[in-house]
Amino acid sequence: MQKIVEFIEEKKQEFAKLPLFEILANKHINPNQRLIFAPVLDPLAVGLSDLNKYVLRESSSNNKIQELVNKYTYKKNYHWHGYLEHLETLRFNQLMSYGDFRLLWGEETKKTRSLCSALECYAFQASPIQKLVLVEVLEGTATVFFEAALAVVMELQQITKKEYVYLGGGYVSLENHHLLNTPEMLQVLAEIQLTDPERQAALELAQNVFELFTEAMNELFAHSQTNSCNTVLQVSSISAFDRAFDCLDIC
Repeated sequence: MQKIVEFIEEKKQEFAKLPLFEILANKHINPNQRLIFAPVLDPLAVGLSDLNKYVLRESSSNNKIQELVNKYTYKKNYHWHGYLEHLETLRFNQLMSYGDFRLLWGEETKKTRSLCSALECYAFQASPIQKLVLVEVLEGTATVFFEAALAVVMELQQITKKEYVYLGGGYVSLENHHLLNTPEMLQVLAEIQLTDPERQAALELAQNVFELFTEAMNELFAHSQTNSCNTVLQVSSISAFDRAFDCLDIC
């Protein structure tokens, strides 16, 4: 199992180098502009709740690995509430009409929109080991995403004096202890012995899920490049800093 853990960590480091995270780190772009893709995450943020409740979780199982996966699903299940609150605080709910869904169900957002469905296909009737691998990839990609978003949110909070729970400190405080970092999980991993076919299947699953998330992040990057509230600025400029407030009022 250690080989799989190391593989996931390698893929996580590759994932962190995607263009979306470079944009999030670029302080020459207004923070609201860097997070302009937030509404596109609607289907993913809400869909993960169903993935946890109805696919990953098996409450009646007495398998030790499945029980750990179950704990993960209960911990994650309420995060979509924070996401919706986050959109309201960012005032992104004013950017679109939910009467026509052209943004959420258009061609430019199909990868992000279908991500949960693809994850459900991988998780449906998967073994506890495979579900564990899936959970660890979910944790790895979420860590990269939210750490990058947190830096932007901290900038926004300095400007607006508001707290953004889902992408800000509230989420990170919930995520201080990931599944792999608990003593219980480390002990379980040390005891797991996989056959060669099991190991190969687990590695392929991790690879495939990272590819799905990579495609979604690249789609969000493209969205951020083609949608703008005219917020590109030099943060060192006082006049540009004043314009940040104008953009925040618009967005």
